[in-house]
Amino acid sequence: MDNAPLNIPGLFEANEIAYCLPEVREHIDNQLTAKTFRHQHEQEECILHAFDYDRLKSMLSSLVPFKFQPYTLYRIVSSAERNFMLTVFYNDVTSAAHAHLNPPDLNTLLDEMRANPRGFHFDAETAPGGTLLTIRSVNSSKDTVINNVVETFQKHSLFPAYIELWYIRSRDRKLRSIYIIKALIQSDIDQDEHTSLADDFERYLHRYIKPMSVFDIVGPSMVGPSSSHTAGANKIGQIARNIIIAKAQADGLKPKSVLVRLYASFRDTGPGHYTPSAIGGGLWGLPPDHPQMLQHGDPAFIAQHGIDFGPFKAQFAGYQRGNPADESKYANENSNNIAEVEVQTDSVSYTITGFSIGGGNVEVRYIDGKRLPSPITGKEALRYYHGHLTPEAEGHNLKGSALIPALAGGPAKQIRARSTMPFNTFEELHLYIHRNKLRLIDVVLDVEHQMQGTPPDEALRRAAEYWRIMKAAVKKGIRSKDLTLLKLTGKDAARMNRYVRSNPLFDNIYGRAAAYAVAVNEVNAKCGVIVACPTAGSCGILPGVLQAYSELAHPPRHRLLEAMLVAGFMGMILFNDVTTAGADYGCQAEVGVGAAMAAAALAHLERGSSLDIIHAFTLALKNSLGLICDPVAGLVEVPCVKRNGIYTSVAISAAMMARSGVRSFISPDEVVLTMKEVGDKLHHDFKETAGGGLAKTRDGKAVDRAFASEVRRFFGE
Repeated sequence: MDNAPLNIPGLFEANEIAYCLPEVREHIDNQLTAKTFRHQHEQEECILHAFDYDRLKSMLSSLVPFKFQPYTLYRIVSSAERNFMLTVFYNDVTSAAHAHLNPPDLNTLLDEMRANPRGFHFDAETAPGGTLLTIRSVNSSKDTVINNVVETFQKHSLFPAYIELWYIRSRDRKLRSIYIIKALIQSDIDQDEHTSLADDFERYLHRYIKPMSVFDIVGPSMVGPSSSHTAGANKIGQIARNIIIAKAQADGLKPKSVLVRLYASFRDTGPGHYTPSAIGGGLWGLPPDHPQMLQHGDPAFIAQHGIDFGPFKAQFAGYQRGNPADESKYANENSNNIAEVEVQTDSVSYTITGFSIGGGNVEVRYIDGKRLPSPITGKEALRYYHGHLTPEAEGHNLKGSALIPALAGGPAKQIRARSTMPFNTFEELHLYIHRNKLRLIDVVLDVEHQMQGTPPDEALRRAAEYWRIMKAAVKKGIRSKDLTLLKLTGKDAARMNRYVRSNPLFDNIYGRAAAYAVAVNEVNAKCGVIVACPTAGSCGILPGVLQAYSELAHPPRHRLLEAMLVAGFMGMILFNDVTTAGADYGCQAEVGVGAAMAAAALAHLERGSSLDIIHAFTLALKNSLGLICDPVAGLVEVPCVKRNGIYTSVAISAAMMARSGVRSFISPDEVVLTMKEVGDKLHHDFKETAGGGLAKTRDGKAVDRAFASEVRRFFGE
């Protein structure tokens, strides 16, 4: 055995680290690394083990950063040839004993990362002994960084002779954590490898999962036909209403008139989804499932009656198509569902800009052209005070402030026992369940309670109410004899149901689920009440599969409710990377995710493990990649209704495969990020704009012409 130190001259005192203790040298030289050797000093810990990626990840994740100061440092020296990995963990780098470590300047780092819109930096440069890689990332979780840094090197068949990983916590609201990774590869890195490494590091260093609810994905209950274009549009109108009332109270700016301007997909396909009427209904204060919501926003009604804000009324100045040239100001917002509510008062005018991001979830990001530090989602009560917004709990004593209330249907109670989840990806979720010997449903209920303040019994009660609406939609749909406005659909579910029940070959879970999914989506197309899951355009798949399974397997009712919560939870984890709006990522984000959620629910009903459920979700998702969103005339009818029926088969097959032990070769988290990549690269015409695909066939264009009079009715053209 060569007893010389590793050849890393002059870099980060690596030689000193590798031989920091005589015992370490002895263990390495005598190849005593099969078992983990640990030596703890007062302010650092040395851990030595064999060259093993999984052991390294597990060990690094187990080390707890020192909570009383912002800096934590990990240093790793490794050698495949000598079969060792040595980690030195510094849990207090500010102590006098570690003065030579020279922590990065936090203020300088914050300034640099604030100026970086990607929140990520990668660089490679020639250094003594090889190539030095530098990676900086913000707002990732510790486990996510550790897992993905180690896995990226492993997948590239590289492992640095030396790694230095700084974890730096900050009190900055936008940059809560910063990671700096420096790694020495003892070889040259060519341009292709450099590009591939940069892409993988940025791609897999996920952000913290947003504190959403499962009912943001399974829900809301709503009047159809579209969760993003109808329910989401309605919520933008409701939030705008609350802002208008608050500004009138605090600033004395009572509106004379209100105009609604639509951009991107809202402009191109909004009339087919009743988007203008939904915003108008929201301005009147009516929620997405109110039976009169669309009528109150109808052009004729709102032009005649104006808008009643309670303390005052305002005239309605009309719905307007936004100029595509003006749309460029929102080019970096990663959303194609955009509405401006322009308010004219006696003295000034101001604009409220909202974005619908899928599944009825929205963000108001601008007021009067100024981007808000944090978007208004309608989920939390806020206080408006001299042009600034503060949480209700902090601003309720401000004299002269005005309340912007949360929308109805928000969390029962804001407990916020923890602000982040203990996992951020599907793979971390499985590891968390495995380590803690938990059931997935228990994790779902615990996270919903901790993050949203919804106790388990309340979550199950709310799921029960949604299940009642789903079953009612199935029943109504298969009995329906009414066609939609342009007679594109309406009776297909009844036809399918009769055929399935009379043909033993198809009277099984596949046949019934397809008929029931079409039934629910036909109810949606006729503006009936449904539950978005994750969107209205894909609202038939989950209830179709659950109803078919319920009839054939007769599971306990609580298992069906649990399955709904599991489905929503899986969609919630995905939502952090991929919104469920077809206008952003195509129909893969609507019907594809709906099929994946139904697959997860079915795997749970069949008593699958957490790994079974995750892979059922993944198998359905990966076989929906590239599915375009091309609604004819912008209506949620063709191809949406039949597509719901067909993709129940994908959901059922994926669940069956996962329960039989089939696994996706591509890991779940990589499938999700592949879906994001595919969606980002989809052409604009295939993202709910009616600009391509089936919408531009001869038959599709004929429907478009027939619907033109309805479009003119909204925009007055």
